[in-house]
Amino acid sequence: MSEITESFPSCDVDNEESTYSYQTYKTEPPLGEEILTKFENRSALAQDLNLLSGLPELCDIIFLVGEDKQPVCAVRAILAARSRVFRKQLYSHVPRRCSLKDTSPRSIKSKSKPPNTIVVPEFEPSVFKQLIEYLHTGVCTLQPRTLFGLVNAADHYDVEELKQACINFVGQSISTDTVCHMLSNADRYIQYKSTKVLIQKVMEFIDRNGDEVLSLPSFSILPKHVVQLIISRESLAVSEVNKFVAVYNWSKSQYEKEPCLAINCDEKVVKLSDIVEGFLDYIQFHKIPIHYLMNEVRQSGAVPDTIIMMAVAYQMDPASIDVSKFSRSYSH
Repeated sequence: MSEITESFPSCDVDNEESTYSYQTYKTEPPLGEEILTKFENRSALAQDLNLLSGLPELCDIIFLVGEDKQPVCAVRAILAARSRVFRKQLYSHVPRRCSLKDTSPRSIKSKSKPPNTIVVPEFEPSVFKQLIEYLHTGVCTLQPRTLFGLVNAADHYDVEELKQACINFVGQSISTDTVCHMLSNADRYIQYKSTKVLIQKVMEFIDRNGDEVLSLPSFSILPKHVVQLIISRESLAVSEVNKFVAVYNWSKSQYEKEPCLAINCDEKVVKLSDIVEGFLDYIQFHKIPIHYLMNEVRQSGAVPDTIIMMAVAYQMDPASIDVSKFSRSYSH
């Protein structure tokens, strides 16, 4: 058998369609010296395999994904080779060992066939397509809008390298342009453990850039409980004035979208103050300057006069008010 005695530097070649490489080896077989060249064109392979999901006739498994059961096609053998979870799901009915005599057409037909369709309600179609694309080709485009879904899909199907890539991507991609879109997508996957890891990274970014994040137009797309989580953080470097402004603007945007959004109204007219009320415990009004309390907060009509007057009284004589009786935030 020939042994490799010398290898030469590889040569990478780029063209418009793919990248391929040559690796040349010098060997010394029994009959004389021989030159061998190893040719690789992995990008072309990835491109060709990526076509599979768009060619159902080449696939043998269909996933019905999301609430609308959108079809996503795949090749079960590739999924099974790349993910132990898919292998168990798709081939658990197949015996691990079988002899050649069991492979006759009659014996094959007699074996139970695997399901051709599987329902996947827990992930969005866009997320699941990214996962399938990666498993088929080894290539995946990470993006902030689908990051929380993809990291949990990778975790769920035990694709560890893709999961780790998503976690690393947060640190590279998080910015004031992407942070709110990341969090708005996280709500769907809040029950998954990987979501907690990413949320912690996102929250640490918000802590450091609170004033800018809270003033973003995209802040209004966040769910109510996420807004509460943000403004209740003691590590958030934001003034109480900016907290109030952010909460007021968020509540106003929700009210304009749907006046009865905050509560089950049953023909009851909901005021803007009803929405703001859900955030009052997280704002320390006694730390807001008196002139702003009277000219801005009171004029907004979103905060009860009792809270405003209590905050004013505290600033004039802190000993006269036990603020802990009125709000959780005053105890800080």
